[in-house]
Amino acid sequence: MYEMRADSPDGRGELLWHVLAKEGPAGTLCGRHAPPSATARSTAGEAAAERYCTPCMEAFRTAVQGHTDRSVSADIT
Repeated sequence: MYEMRADSPDGRGELLWHVLAKEGPAGTLCGRHAPPSATARSTAGEAAAERYCTPCMEAFRTAVQGHTDRSVSADIT
């Protein structure tokens, strides 16, 4: 299972959601350092907007598609 964590890159309450990498110390799928988990909690009440990190979402889609392809391939053999 993947975990998501929000960051407020603009400092004005906008939340940018990242997907955490399964391996590596506190990294995201886009290669950035994962924001501390407290950031999302402290800014969530005042968030002006929320959006998802495009590189994280593309990497997540690739990972899920690869897992699905391997599962289907294993079922066939």
